[in-house]
Amino acid sequence: MKGWGLASAVRTLTILPFPGNESDSPATTLYWFVPVGALLGFILYGVALLCQPLQAPFLTGSLLIGLLALLTRAFHLDGLCDMFDGFGGGWTKERKLEIMKGSTVGAFGVIALIITLLVKVSAVALMIERGGIPLLVYVPILSRLFVVAQSVFNPYARKEGGTAARLVTEGRVRHVAISVVWVVVVIILYKNVVLLRLGLLVGVAATVTVGIALHARKQIGGVTGDILGATVELSEAGMLLAAAIVMPLPL
Repeated sequence: MKGWGLASAVRTLTILPFPGNESDSPATTLYWFVPVGALLGFILYGVALLCQPLQAPFLTGSLLIGLLALLTRAFHLDGLCDMFDGFGGGWTKERKLEIMKGSTVGAFGVIALIITLLVKVSAVALMIERGGIPLLVYVPILSRLFVVAQSVFNPYARKEGGTAARLVTEGRVRHVAISVVWVVVVIILYKNVVLLRLGLLVGVAATVTVGIALHARKQIGGVTGDILGATVELSEAGMLLAAAIVMPLPL
């Protein structure tokens, strides 16, 4: 008997063990991306609270971003590196896709990885200093919401198929709609943020996602699993930076 997506989503997006059968359609996991993001977000929130007595924001930020990478097996960071290597090192669509499929990391990928992690750690440190810990919950949630949208509203770039081919080709608008419902449920149950600040995060994540989508279509004609991973990482970096900047503002 095949599963209904939750177990597959948890085991795909995290290192956490979870009981249940694998789904026969990868697209069913899209229904559960946001709940998995909520799980990650509340773990970060809890660890941040535990680290408050240290009064060491940069150390705490490093621990939180390191923990997020560990919990996700650096899955999305790998996609980030591959996207930058492919787009930066290839002259044709075919060459870009070939580079992205390779197992090595080049200069473009390393630079993108270092800058992204530095931005995320520094932004989390500022958020902690400025009382923005509650917003940490929403960063993994919204990044997973927009990666669902990225999967649904774009074509798959590899004609021969690939790891994320069925996820993208079988994605439907209903997956996005259910993901939005999950976000609304979290907002209703977790009333610990200013809605204007949350709206800013949504705007930043949407802008980053659309920007990546348009650039990926221009470069390779669509999205791949690496593009989806880069969407998660860059939208998170953008949201964390925005949250750090707006926390002192009287919203």
